[in-house]
Amino acid sequence: MTRIVTERLVLEPVTTANAVTLWRIMQSAHLREYQDIPRHAREEFERRVASRPKRLEARAIGRFEWLIVVAATHQAIGWVSVRVAERSGSSAELGYSLLAGYRGSGYAGEAVRALVDHVFETTSLRNLEACCLPANVPSRKLLARAGFTELRVQHNGAMVRGRPVDIVCFELARPAWSQRRQAVYASSANSIVTPESANPK
Repeated sequence: MTRIVTERLVLEPVTTANAVTLWRIMQSAHLREYQDIPRHAREEFERRVASRPKRLEARAIGRFEWLIVVAATHQAIGWVSVRVAERSGSSAELGYSLLAGYRGSGYAGEAVRALVDHVFETTSLRNLEACCLPANVPSRKLLARAGFTELRVQHNGAMVRGRPVDIVCFELARPAWSQRRQAVYASSANSIVTPESANPK
């Protein structure tokens, strides 16, 4: 797995060397408000991390996870992940979570966009999927800004705090991602100020 660097963040691949850092973050009770986070003992969590595939590549299946680290402070503030559940290599599920004190600063969106780009640039996956609870409005807005399309509400699609809950399902297909990237590049190119445009005659 590859380290991913953004403007403000470093996405560090989760390995046995830093698994305990993620485990400690996962103990924060507020993270379970909108998602089902397993309550593994530290040793069990480290064992599970050790058994994960080491490279996100063609036909690799399993969970691939990165710590979200603030570059300026070296503070780990959450995680972002993709889970490939089938060998067809056609789709994967995106996941993410951020400690409450760091929400509202754009960190989650920055991490999600970076991972989406990384996945489509380095793998042959055709679709990324994501889901969240209907009441999690910030997450729904984040996914929309990242280019995901809201598809449907799935009744009792997940378990949170031991009870079934509805979820909103999202999808981002490779063609839509590619088109979005081209639009961003075009916009960036048009915004470059040249000496001629800065000093028109």
